[in-house]
Amino acid sequence: MSRKYLAYSPELAGRVCELMIEGVSLRKICEMSGMPSRRSIFYWLQNNGEFRERYEIARLMQVEYWAHEIIEIADDASGDFVINERGDRVMDNEAINRARLRVDARKWLMSKLHPQRYGDRVTADITVKRDMRELSDGELLQIVGRVEDGTNEGGEDGTIH
Repeated sequence: MSRKYLAYSPELAGRVCELMIEGVSLRKICEMSGMPSRRSIFYWLQNNGEFRERYEIARLMQVEYWAHEIIEIADDASGDFVINERGDRVMDNEAINRARLRVDARKWLMSKLHPQRYGDRVTADITVKRDMRELSDGELLQIVGRVEDGTNEGGEDGTIH
């Protein structure tokens, strides 16, 4: 169903941002009665700096909401067990897997929307070794200066780290 474009209004924009802060997805917001279409919101983002700023803040707050929601999902054990047809209390693997999926979906989305805070941290530890006999006088003087001030260490085997 194609929805009609709604002109920007600070009140409507504010309501969109409020709902985002409460954890409601943009898709669900746009499906609500009286709310703008995604196309409208994208147009506002493109053409209205004030809305774009409010939207970005709301998005960050929405991600924080999801972070707290993950804890609630993980801590909720209410559906982890069921009573089977023999009257035994057994683990409900389907409910547990559904909770895991809900947590994983939120974590993935958070890592994409706010990678600085929730993305995977990639570190690189690089060691370059060169024989000191291959270095020019200028390179040796630079290294000696760094070793003297403690910023670089030479190896016992004659290599530079």
